[in-house]
Amino acid sequence: MQKQLELLQKYEISVRGIRGQHFLIDPNIQRKIVALVDPKPSDVIVEIGPGLGALTEELLLSGSRVIAIEMDSRFCDVLKAEYQHEFKNLTVVQADVLSLSLDRLLHQHAGRDISKCKVVGNIPYYITSPILLFLISFRRMIDQATLMIPREIMNRLTAQPGTKDYGRLTLLSKFYFQIEHVFPVSKNCFSPKPRVDSNVFQFSFHAKEADVDETLFFEIVKHAFGQRRKNILNALSHGYKNTHSKEKIEVALLASGIKPTQRGEELLLKDFLKLTETLDVKTGPLKNSKN
Repeated sequence: MQKQLELLQKYEISVRGIRGQHFLIDPNIQRKIVALVDPKPSDVIVEIGPGLGALTEELLLSGSRVIAIEMDSRFCDVLKAEYQHEFKNLTVVQADVLSLSLDRLLHQHAGRDISKCKVVGNIPYYITSPILLFLISFRRMIDQATLMIPREIMNRLTAQPGTKDYGRLTLLSKFYFQIEHVFPVSKNCFSPKPRVDSNVFQFSFHAKEADVDETLFFEIVKHAFGQRRKNILNALSHGYKNTHSKEKIEVALLASGIKPTQRGEELLLKDFLKLTETLDVKTGPLKNSKN
């Protein structure tokens, strides 16, 4: 019997797949994920949602310092009972990762001279976007992240222009990070079995960030996809109806090399970056415009 199931019986823990509690029980997938992380003794690894340690033990055996962040107190107790006596390189933190500061976490549990870490985790559907935003906010402290997420979210991250999955999440990922590895994971690899298949993907943040106003960039993207059936001119005109005229938005689009009749889903990242530069309050034709 797979160790995760043995631990559920040993500690008489009952789960029904609530809050994304689906345990990875396929040892081949576990090994593939650990190999992708490529843990080294010098690494600090932040594991999000370790559950009952499907990946934790293998990460610890590498000699890496592992900081396991788990919300469920039952799982924290199991991790401590099963691993902490043998592995001095394990720290178990009972918390919602979104409530934590990654820099404080590293300083507290890995030493003040630690400035970078690797991140690994099995992320449930309902929290995938918040986790990505959390990691983005601490991107300067992350060497790489290896996450398992529902396939639907993976499709949106890697979507091509003109497809139904292409949207705000796609551009968020392209703006901040480079996806390097992806492989599928069947729902049959879990217990309890989830309703959807998953993907493991690994990414690292761009070494050089785009030199644009990030707030304005994502505001433009939000308006562009707020009403997908509208062309980019009408979508932005609606979004900026209280601050910018339709005529001046059209001028900005043309100055950016974008046809006003195109839709947001047809535009590439570089198009949105150019438009952001054009609309920037310091350089654009729409500076403080209300006419």
